[in-house]
Amino acid sequence: MCCTAAIAQDASKSGVGSIFSDINTFTQRQQIEKLYLQTDKPAYAAGDTLWFKGYLLEADYLYACEKSRLLYVEITDDSNHLARRIMVPVINGLAAGSIALDHKDFPQGGYVIRAYTNWMRNFGTDYIFKKHFYLSAAGRQDWLVSYRSGTGENAGRTPFELQLRHTDGSAVVFRQLQLRITDGKKTELKQNVRTGVDGRLSVNAELPGGNGRGTPTLWVQDLQKNGDHRKIAVPLLLNRPAFTGLRFMPEGGSLVAGLPAHVIVRAENEAGLAAAVSGHILDDSSRVVATFRTGPRGTGAFDFVPRPGKTYTARLQLPDSVYKRFPLPPVKSSGTTLEVHDRTDDSCEIVIRATPDVAAAGHPCFLIGMARGVPCFGASFPMERDTIGFTVSKKVFPDGIARILLSGPGRALLNERSIFINHSDHLRIRIRTDKTVYRPRERVDLHITVTDKQGSPVQGSFSLAVTDDGQVKTDPVRDGTILTSMLLTSDLREKVEDPGYYLQDSAGPVQEQDLDRLLLTTTVTGPPWADISGPEKPFAYAAEQEFLIRGKVTNMFNKPVARSPVALLSRKPLLVMDTVTDREGLFTFKGIVPVDTASFFIQSRNKKGKSFNVGIEMDEFKPPVFTAPRRPELPWYVNVDTVQLTRLNRKLRMQEQQEKISGGILLKPVVVNAKKIIKDSKNLNGPGEADITVDEQELEKAGRTTLGDLLEKHIPGFGVTADKHGRRYYRIQDKRAHLIIDGTDVEFFLPPGISLYDYFKQYLDYYDAEEIKGIEVMSSSRYTGSYFSQFLNPLDDPLGHAFIEITTRGGRGPFVKKSVGTYLYKPMPFTLPQPFHAPEYPAGSSADGTDIRSTIYWAPDIVTDTAGQATLHFYTADSPGTYSLILEGSDMRGGLGTGRTRITVQP
Repeated sequence: MCCTAAIAQDASKSGVGSIFSDINTFTQRQQIEKLYLQTDKPAYAAGDTLWFKGYLLEADYLYACEKSRLLYVEITDDSNHLARRIMVPVINGLAAGSIALDHKDFPQGGYVIRAYTNWMRNFGTDYIFKKHFYLSAAGRQDWLVSYRSGTGENAGRTPFELQLRHTDGSAVVFRQLQLRITDGKKTELKQNVRTGVDGRLSVNAELPGGNGRGTPTLWVQDLQKNGDHRKIAVPLLLNRPAFTGLRFMPEGGSLVAGLPAHVIVRAENEAGLAAAVSGHILDDSSRVVATFRTGPRGTGAFDFVPRPGKTYTARLQLPDSVYKRFPLPPVKSSGTTLEVHDRTDDSCEIVIRATPDVAAAGHPCFLIGMARGVPCFGASFPMERDTIGFTVSKKVFPDGIARILLSGPGRALLNERSIFINHSDHLRIRIRTDKTVYRPRERVDLHITVTDKQGSPVQGSFSLAVTDDGQVKTDPVRDGTILTSMLLTSDLREKVEDPGYYLQDSAGPVQEQDLDRLLLTTTVTGPPWADISGPEKPFAYAAEQEFLIRGKVTNMFNKPVARSPVALLSRKPLLVMDTVTDREGLFTFKGIVPVDTASFFIQSRNKKGKSFNVGIEMDEFKPPVFTAPRRPELPWYVNVDTVQLTRLNRKLRMQEQQEKISGGILLKPVVVNAKKIIKDSKNLNGPGEADITVDEQELEKAGRTTLGDLLEKHIPGFGVTADKHGRRYYRIQDKRAHLIIDGTDVEFFLPPGISLYDYFKQYLDYYDAEEIKGIEVMSSSRYTGSYFSQFLNPLDDPLGHAFIEITTRGGRGPFVKKSVGTYLYKPMPFTLPQPFHAPEYPAGSSADGTDIRSTIYWAPDIVTDTAGQATLHFYTADSPGTYSLILEGSDMRGGLGTGRTRITVQP
């Protein structure tokens, strides 16, 4: 990356130089980090382990990041409920780890894996790494659901055609079912139906819709007598033309009267996916001034000259000759436009146009080119003509997104345009195997060679995933790579469909045009232009160089206690440490290497050596709050095509064969009806008499999870709602929730002037899993009666209430404070890299059907030598077919690369 300045007047040199200096100072202070995680596969099955390798790089030059050395990795479900959060060390910008997707904590469904450093949180969610995946629990008794929706033009009703099949492809015939469609908290449809001889059925539902809404869900419940009462969920990704949305973005940002406009249009269906449509642009006299058509990527373009005082509308023709109109941005009477045209592979032309009044004023302007927060090109000039052009070499920009900005007097931003620079400077990775065809349980020797664009060898760090194509579907276009993440998607706020499409090796003019249009209709991340020259703003989150245990010692009046001795004790890891608080009562313990499920006992004393009148406030990790994904992952059993069905049945046959050969006996599911008993519970119904029980064993695994998070995780339908007056309160499904702690109704002590929601939240945030023995939920009429008569007014609706009984370790109700002078600190689980256990077979081993790995091999620590080479080996499993090998990584000095190949395994 280099910088250049084109100066139109010597007197303006200081202006360009000053802007460059401000940009560099701002970027160096921000020190934005980018993160990419390669996972071993894009989807998982229940009981799998998710393996990952992280690359943490500086955003400007993509060098290894040294600012942060702790990484947080978390997995949430599609409802945004946390399933697991771990802490991982980062060494020289690299991190690796694994998360076991056990059946209990990870039920079948869609999930999002996120990864971030504490420093990243200063910049919102722009640079947080996130990736969707689906976790399946496929079995022979499962159903497959195919659905197709109609246009929904008949009085707002949407027809659905459904077909239910078994995993062997046979129809689910003459089955009594209940269908229910929910849209958020609202039920839109509920009716009983019966499948036909081919497993099909039809239904009409009146569904609201529109771009930006959530995804409605179809619930299919089996009502068959003597059945298993199965219930499956089907996200309805609808594509009703009536709810198609259009967005318009004039190149340069605005429509200006009398100046030629190049306008990009993006069409999306109601699920937020790209839509192919066509239409006309009309002025306020209904005269057609332009036409447009969007392609498979949902984008199109048109050109026209907006006129003064005119307004413009896009008219989209829908089925049945129905039209839908969308307003274009308003036309400015005065201003400038900014155009960028590709001239050659080496240069581009920038054209600035101005209305006559702007050109007559002749104000000084600055044209700035930036990439990754670094100034790469600058020009100063007076806007004295209606058209001014610049030819800029692309060589001044690195690979990735570049921002072209035009500013006027006072550095006010006039126009902005983003372009993508592709010099193909990525690393060249070659994966060579000793053979192309192997037998089961045979050794595969890999030879890896990495070079740069000029063919020079490259030393770097890489990770390799080998998966069985018969069980795992890999798709570089859909999934993307380290290149698409670091150079494209991490700099865009909206999710990009099929990111690999834009940067594939075979990309040509069509992909380049689609990418250019994508940038014009998507928000590029980065600080507002005004912030670059503005005053410094403090950062809320510090970069973490190591794991620290920090806290504060206070007296009974909540004042800090200086010079207070603080001791730290731990058995795992074995530690005995002590320190003294500073003037603010703060203490810090350093040099600790935490382990998974570590516990630290911390004790403080006052100056007299007593601990009865001092307390400890720990600096606990407060996790960020992310929004739930707009579009859930489609379950594996929805709209399965022939290839997927073949892959599914092959996998099930392999599992059955493994069970048979290994001596396992397939049993029918066993329902355990034993009741969980909470010791010392004040449950009015008696021990174990509750709809939901969370016992001490489960709570011990939760660590310092707050009571509020525990309730969200374990109680379906727990959340916040509001009455008709806007007053918020907690509820379970459609019932108002009441909190009972050790037999005491907390509402009895509700102070005047405090809302019920705020009062409850104090308790939900205060208590955590370590202070609780058990949680019991009474929501059905079978269990709520005794609580209703004990705590509520007899005139209340007895069916509109649910009760949560909390049994604390102290057992003294909602009044007891935490232990004075002591604190049991359980930090987030700290995960160190674990070896991937892959079998090694002696020569001539025969396959017996017991090795059915889907991830054949995972190697996160491949390092190429000075010749750019590395060698490794693994063994094939028992199943014949093809394997996909995906290698990704970086030289940690700006070079990124990915390589793919396949091998064949024959019986």
